[in-house]
Amino acid sequence: MVPGFSHALMALAMIGQASAAPSHARSSATCGTVQFDFPAGTNKNDPRAEAVKQAYVREWNEYSKYAFPNDDLLPITHNYTNDLFGWGATVVDAIDTAVVMGLTDIVEQQLKHIASVDFKKSAYLVDFFDVNIRYIGGLLSAYDLIKSGDFPNPYDDDLVEALLSQAKSLATAISPVFDTVTGLPVANLNFTSGELVQSTTTVNGTQYNSTNTAQAGTMILEYYRLSDLTGDESFREHAQKAEGYLINPSPAPAFPGLVGTELDTETGKFITLDGGWEAGVDSFIEYLIKTYVYDRDDSLASNMKDFWITTAESSIENIALHPYNQPQITFLSQLDVNGSIMWTMDDYACFAGGNLLLGGKYLDRPDITELGVKVADSCHLWYNQTLTGLGPSSIGWYNASNQPYDSSYNNATYRAEASKYGYFIEDPSYRSYPEPLESIFYAYRVTGDERWQDYNWEIFNALNTTRSKSVPYAEITDVNEPYGGTLVNYVSSFYFAEVLKYLYLSFAEPDVVSLDKYVFNTECHPFTIKKAC
Repeated sequence: MVPGFSHALMALAMIGQASAAPSHARSSATCGTVQFDFPAGTNKNDPRAEAVKQAYVREWNEYSKYAFPNDDLLPITHNYTNDLFGWGATVVDAIDTAVVMGLTDIVEQQLKHIASVDFKKSAYLVDFFDVNIRYIGGLLSAYDLIKSGDFPNPYDDDLVEALLSQAKSLATAISPVFDTVTGLPVANLNFTSGELVQSTTTVNGTQYNSTNTAQAGTMILEYYRLSDLTGDESFREHAQKAEGYLINPSPAPAFPGLVGTELDTETGKFITLDGGWEAGVDSFIEYLIKTYVYDRDDSLASNMKDFWITTAESSIENIALHPYNQPQITFLSQLDVNGSIMWTMDDYACFAGGNLLLGGKYLDRPDITELGVKVADSCHLWYNQTLTGLGPSSIGWYNASNQPYDSSYNNATYRAEASKYGYFIEDPSYRSYPEPLESIFYAYRVTGDERWQDYNWEIFNALNTTRSKSVPYAEITDVNEPYGGTLVNYVSSFYFAEVLKYLYLSFAEPDVVSLDKYVFNTECHPFTIKKAC
């Protein structure tokens, strides 16, 4: 922070910077309902929802037996790891899913642990991004859902209120990450020494102190909600300062709205041009429209919405591409550090289908909604064409001239795969990533088409039948090997937070966590929309 320049003044300066919408943006007060008008009784007592619920209970019991209250379960060795700061990441990430499922005994266990944690202390180097999306997001979501009246609430009031007070305590403890000249957050904080630990990026021989675009642009939804629930505006101010640099990118990206993945924390300038919807930038794009859905009266959120429209339109024009001789398939290409199209896509980018469906429907933009359906359909292909029925971590394809981005992709194996499927698998591992499930869920809730339910049911069954029966939720190394090749001794907290929640909500009655009442953070934690349409 600049000496003598207060946080509040910095915030006002950045809000002013962000208030001038780019010339290409089209501001609009459009506000529409998102969910399809489902007939009464849709999905009532659907046994598929119950099957997903029982999977949660089974896997929670494994975690509770071998890992509680540590961060993550190691399912093969029946042990645990504290890779997320030792506060019980799975407990916090999983609690709102249990609330939605009505698993009151499990929620009671989770609430008691959460209330006991000292979130101001950690023996580990603390990563701001995961603190925000998993911990702060999980705490706020559980609070909103329990207080909503939509779900059973036999819980002790003090334990419920602790969800909010603990979220504020943790956000306050992590706040030194914003003490940079620009207000862009650094990556890590040592809670014991108070030392900030910068990430660095080297470009053309020059090393920069850097922050990831997704990290800097993802906390605005959580921090808006936290300020609204607590009345403490400091959280909103932190988020607004960072967002100003992101939606006024300097230098300009290779294609409008498709910003790179790294910023210089000392100047606020972008130092790479590797844009797209992929890892490193994904949830920044996601929050542009979601923050507007959360609070469409907020001026910065309105500018974020305009930037999202630019990003969506630019995606349609520049990176929504078809593999060679496969016009029915639409992928969203990544860009390399120089802003060149790569004809590759990672699993993270598969969230884009749902995000485009949400924003396109909310803003009454059928062209954007149409792209969302195409991307969701194409990402589903990754699953139903593998031996295990599960999707790989990344794929590539040949362009309209039947050429690869990289000459190493020009080999017989990849050529044969592309000829058969339209794409080839770059990374065959399945790490329980939820993004295709997410887009399939949105496609069902927005269109009402039951085929999307069928897709997620196929994936749920693949989770339970194509791997070791003793560890059906383990991650795997190769989706095209029998039983997934080698089992990975790890269950991420987001398996409970995202995979099982998106699956469950695909089969629950549509008014359970309605998209017209709640908006999800990037970890699938629903927040109550501040002003619904």
